Amino acid sequence: MCNEHSKPELGYPAGDHFKSSDEAQSTYWLRLMFVHEQSEDLYLGKAIPRYWLKNGNNIGIDRATTYFGTMSLQINSRAAEGEIEAVVNPPTRNRPKNIYLRIRHPRQKPIQSVMLNGEKYDQFDVKKEWIILPGTITGAQKIVARY
Repeated sequence: MCNEHSKPELGYPAGDHFKSSDEAQSTYWLRLMFVHEQSEDLYLGKAIPRYWLKNGNNIGIDRATTYFGTMSLQINSRAAEGEIEAVVNPPTRNRPKNIYLRIRHPRQKPIQSVMLNGEKYDQFDVKKEWIILPGTITGAQKIVARY
C-alpha cells in the first residue's frame, strides 16, 4: 500500500482506505520504467533494473497508451549467450521523432553490436546504453543487442 500520510491516529485506521491517487502511483512508476514520453521522443526501458534482465527472464508491457499512440515492448534475455532481444511495436498515431530503447546487460557489459530485423544496425550509444530508432518505423521491430 502506498499512502501519502501513513501516520495512524486514534479513530483513523492504518488499513487500505487511502485515496486512489496515492494507490495509483506505484502503477504509474512501473509504467515509467518501461515507457516515458519526453518532448518529441519516446523512451523505452529507461528505468528497467538490470537484474530484471538476467538470463532467461522475459519482461514487457503490452498495449501501453502513450501520447504517440498505443505500443508494446517485449524483452527476452539470453544474457548467458551474450545477447538480449527486444520486440517493439511502435506507436503510429502521433509519430515520435526518435525512439530510445535501453537494454542494459545485467552484468554491465557494453553493447558490442545491434541487429535490427536481421540487419546490422549502428545507431546506438554504448555509454548511455541507448539504441536509437527513428520514429517513422512501423510494425513489429526485432532488435538484438549483442554484448
